[in-house]
This record gives sequence, structure tokens and C-alpha cells, in this order.
Amino acid sequence: MIGMEQRLQLKLATKLVMTPNLQLAIKLLQLNKMELIEAVNAELQENPAFDLEAVATDPITAGSEGVPLDAKPVESASGVDGEDADKASMGEMDWDRYFENGSDYGSFFTEKKEPIAYENIIHRSESLTEHLLWQLSMTRLDDLQQQVAFRIIGNLDDDGYLASSVDDIAKTTKCEVETVEAVLRIVQQFDPVGVGARNLEECLLIQVRQAEFDRHPLAEVLIRDHLQRLERNAIKEIARLLDVDVQEILDAADFVRSLEPKPGRAYGTTVAQYIQPDVYIYKIDNEYRIMLNEQGLPKLRINRLYQHFKDDSTDPETKQYVEQKFRNALWLMKSIEQRQRTIHKVAHSILKFQLAFFERGIQELRPLVLRDVAEDIGMHESTVSRVSTNKYMHTPQGIFEIKFFFHSGLTSLHGEDVSSIRVKEMIKNLILNENPALPLSDRQIMDTIRHQGITIARRTIAKYREELNIPPSNRRRSI
Repeated sequence: MIGMEQRLQLKLATKLVMTPNLQLAIKLLQLNKMELIEAVNAELQENPAFDLEAVATDPITAGSEGVPLDAKPVESASGVDGEDADKASMGEMDWDRYFENGSDYGSFFTEKKEPIAYENIIHRSESLTEHLLWQLSMTRLDDLQQQVAFRIIGNLDDDGYLASSVDDIAKTTKCEVETVEAVLRIVQQFDPVGVGARNLEECLLIQVRQAEFDRHPLAEVLIRDHLQRLERNAIKEIARLLDVDVQEILDAADFVRSLEPKPGRAYGTTVAQYIQPDVYIYKIDNEYRIMLNEQGLPKLRINRLYQHFKDDSTDPETKQYVEQKFRNALWLMKSIEQRQRTIHKVAHSILKFQLAFFERGIQELRPLVLRDVAEDIGMHESTVSRVSTNKYMHTPQGIFEIKFFFHSGLTSLHGEDVSSIRVKEMIKNLILNENPALPLSDRQIMDTIRHQGITIARRTIAKYREELNIPPSNRRRSI
């Protein structure tokens, strides 16, 4: 029988503890500008320590100046030095010293009111579903047919194709398959032409059969029997199989290519999302300057009205609650300031490594990895990764996601690394300038790039071409 006993034992161990303040700092660091505005506005509504009457919560009407590259480090956003911030985190806050420090009790962001630009408010366009339901309302159908038509329209994808099977719609509407087929043919007569098709072939055939002018007699045959050959541009093979002249096949193929393979995309429900850069890089007087985009960020202030809660006469529970809210407010302000400083450091480092790109464009982009920037600014790679994701930089060459500047490279015969993005640009330019009748194969592209001193394999050419959404040579050939 094994004896069991209880005893105390001391043990030393090292482990990483994620404090709530550290979690907040990491969370804010990986947010983009619009997400940061939402997070700050949510905290303003929940934390009474902030002065809600003095903040600008409208991201349209608020604005701020940027931070130049050569600017000196700003003072703490909360008006509290590092020692007081540490005390605040430990529950020891000198409120008298805090409110005496600074004229505006800890304001962080500047504010400038501007009138709302109503001309920039975008009107939502009509969706495909709304357009079809409007046509359905003017079509005479019985109750069962109306229910089936609603179900069909509700199962169309963004391109206008039927995403569900006829059998499934028949089961959900509790009717015969023939009824669903009949209603589907009615929906397929709606605008845009080709909507409600179950595949590409049916979509094109609907458009051909409804075409009244310039309809080619061979178009339906090409779609029904030779669509894959047409995709491969096998014009001579199709002409031989149909025993017709090549020119007739070319004319029919031109008509088929004029049809719309995605009839629903003209009524796309997705609204254009405009990018707001998190950081701007300008060249002024032959000197680059970095400016953080703080437009729309609310103005953070600590509410002076809560100062009397520090008195001894205040209820201990209330005093503890208010002091906790003050600590949360100070840490939020400090975390935002640290986030801005980190983004500025990363942008400064990228500018230093990729200066040739900022001067001359994408052909001068050099390979760069997270470790290079992390070592340059003295931070961890994970921090640089969080800053680079889902954040954008405005440069003299255009707007790019920050992680665009991080990519692998290839070795040239001269011993220097060449950016993979630069190689992709070379592939794209070669294909744009190729002879449409004799498109370049991957091996020919490889040989051309190798002649320029860059070591690259054919499979790498194919990989980069696919990433650029460029089809192979047999699908690019036109006769």
C-alpha cells in the first residue's frame, strides 16, 4: 500500500504573465486606424474618468496634425511621467500632483472642427436581389410559384448563379421538381440576362438564345459542345471538327467572348471601402518626413470633476472604483501613445531600408524581413508583425500595406539580392509586351530573366504568374 501525505514545497520558476495592461497595449497595437477609433469611442462611453463633453467622437469632423520625422519625442500623453504611471498601475496614484501637472488636464489629441462634406456621402446602389424582387413583383404568379421564386432569388450568389440545387428548393418549398424548373425558367428571363443559371454553359446559352441582333449561328454550338476547346483557343481544332472555315469559328468565338460570364456583378452588394493610411511619408525640400494619421481620433482628457473622490471622506468602495477607472484611462492613453511611437519607428526603419523604392519606384524594391526592422528599432519581430498587418502607408509611389515592404528575394549573378516583387513586375511587363499570337511560355520568361542576371527556376516563374492571376501561354494565345 502506497502512503500519501501532504507537505509544503518551495519552487522557483520563470514564466511570462500577460497582465491586463500588457494585453491592452498588444490589442491596440494590432488595430488599424478605424478600429482604434471605435475602441477609443467605446472606452469613452464606459469610463466616467474621461471628460465626455470635451471629446470629438465624430471621425468625419475631427482632425489633427501629423508628427514630422525629425520631431522630438512628445511628452507623455497623460501628462504623467513614467514613475507616476508605474505607481498608478500598482494602485498608488498621487492625484494632487496629477491635476497640477499640465494646463489641460492631460489632453492627448488636438481637435479641429470642420463642416461635414455631404457630397462625400455615398448612396447605396441597388442590389441584385432587390432588382430581381422588383421584377418579380410585376410578374403574375400564383402563391406557390411566388414562394418558389423567392427561394430561387434568395439562393443566387453575387455573380447571379443558382447556388442551390433544384431538388433542394423543391424539398424546402414542398412542391414538385417540375414546378421549380418552370419557375426557374421564368426567373432566367429577368434582367440581367443570364441570371439564374446553374453553370457557365447555361448562363451563356441563355444570353445567346435571348440575343436579337448580331447573333452568330455557330455560337450555341461552340458553347454547348466546344466550350473547353474555346477556352484553350483551339480554333483550328474546332474548325476541323465542325468542318467549317477558321474565320467563321473566329467570328463565333468573338461573339461568345462578348457575353457576360458573371451577370450579377453589375449589381454587387459590396460597397467600395476607401483606405485611410495610418502613416504618411512626404518628401519636402529633399527630405522625407513621416506623419502619423491622427485624423478622427478622439481627444482624451481626464475629468477634473472626479478629483474630490480622492478625499478621505469619500466612501472607500466608491473611491476604489473611481481610482480603478482613472488607472484604466491613464493606461489607455499611455498604450495609444506607445502604439503611435511604435508605428513611427517601424515607418522610419522601412524608409531607411527601402529609400531607393521611395525615390525611384517598385523596380528598386529590395528584399526585407521582419528581423531586419526588429533589430534596427530594438523590438521583437512579433511587434513589427502586428504593426505591419492591416495598416497602410501613403508614399510618393502610392498607398501600400505596410507588410508589402516585407518579402523574400532572389540571388543575382552579381551577388546582390533581388526583390520577389520586382521579379513579378518583370514577369508582368514581359507578358504585357508579348505577341498575342505567340505568347511567352514559362521557360521563355525564365530564360529572359536569367539573361538579366537573376537566378530563377521555371516553377518559380509559374508560381509568380499564378499569384499575378495570369493564365498559362496556351490560354493567352489569340489567333
